[in-house]
Amino acid sequence: MKLLTYTLENLRNNSYWFLDFIKNSPIKKHTNDISFILENFSNKKSEDLRKNKLEKIVNHARETTPFYKEYKKFEDLPIVNKNTIRNSREAFQSNAFNKEQLRTVSTSGSTSIALEIDQNPNKIKRNTADSIYFGKLAGFRIGYKLLYLRNWDKHLKKSSVTKFLQNIDEFEVVDINDKYIKQIIDSIKNDASRKGWLGYPSAYELVCKYLDKTNAKPINCNIKSIITMSEGVNKYTKESMSKYFKAPLVSRYSNMENGIIAQQAINQDYYIINWASYYVEIFDLNDDTPAELGEPGRIIVTDLYNYANPFLRYDTGDIGMIDYSVTPPILKHVEGRKTDVIFNTKGDIVSSFIITNIVDYKGVIQGQLIQEKQKEYTIKLNTTKEFNQEKEVLSEFTGYLGSDAIIQIDYVKEIPLLTSGKRKATVNNYSVSQ
Repeated sequence: MKLLTYTLENLRNNSYWFLDFIKNSPIKKHTNDISFILENFSNKKSEDLRKNKLEKIVNHARETTPFYKEYKKFEDLPIVNKNTIRNSREAFQSNAFNKEQLRTVSTSGSTSIALEIDQNPNKIKRNTADSIYFGKLAGFRIGYKLLYLRNWDKHLKKSSVTKFLQNIDEFEVVDINDKYIKQIIDSIKNDASRKGWLGYPSAYELVCKYLDKTNAKPINCNIKSIITMSEGVNKYTKESMSKYFKAPLVSRYSNMENGIIAQQAINQDYYIINWASYYVEIFDLNDDTPAELGEPGRIIVTDLYNYANPFLRYDTGDIGMIDYSVTPPILKHVEGRKTDVIFNTKGDIVSSFIITNIVDYKGVIQGQLIQEKQKEYTIKLNTTKEFNQEKEVLSEFTGYLGSDAIIQIDYVKEIPLLTSGKRKATVNNYSVSQ
């Protein structure tokens, strides 16, 4: 059985690259380009390629879109965000393409600001190549089965034929409960194929909690990679997923409107930035000026391949910090959306991991930290009867947030999912600039 399974995996892999070959190898050329640029970052050819890509997309945007026609240099470009593009969508669309040539994608609207954008054929190919390259870095290969745990809305759900050809198992995060998790685990155990996980960390956490509850042992199920997306991953989930499924877990920083911007290196906390497909900058939290070196700020992305709907100096809404002391520069951490960043009582950013690691307390199922005012916070906890460490939690969070922090704990039955299927670990109802 295993021999047949591996034969089918190899057949899928070989068929994929053969079909690419007869189309003049566009995906292979892109993957080779990504590999060369990222693995030879200081090489003059790599530097020239990156510089030329940036110049070309800026020139194209100036010549073919109403919004960018007045801007001659990259340094003069304004910072834009979802609202800017959504409110003037046509001004950002290039006149170099016919609508039928393009694919329209939509963001999930987790921030209540859904956005539809167009992608040209070469951008679509580039995103595919990025997925192949960064999947390989995490241990995943074309032909392996992909266990995809996310919110499968009607726009994303694939047909049975497509799922078979792409070797994908769709698991719905909205339906996740102990019964559903058992079905997933049983399905994985009975499948001899080499597999990779891709999904939301909050869903992985529930899988691990179920396995803890049932006193499960590490599972021999041929998992080769585990990749998280869309949310921060806590230490418990990272360690538990690796323990139960015998594969390293890495976090991927990506979005629907652009693609894979960065991904953690195996057994590391830092992120490898996708400099081959994006130019990434860090800007001040409140002003449209570059952040001080080594300081966290807004992640600003220029997409080097979307010629249909140029994204130049696009504010992703997320907070991060780039370390320029190494080559290539790396993303030290990603704190999530600016609207979800928590500040201590002095106005300094506090890592979101202070709440994601709350599951280390016995009896805690889920937690959420909300900043209500400058010095007022709410911790929502979903717990079992085993939890009896409220004093310890209050003491720990006073240490993180400030001795003058006013912290209230609310016990809830569930931390609700967003419409996208994601779950927020932090919420900020207060602006530090107020």
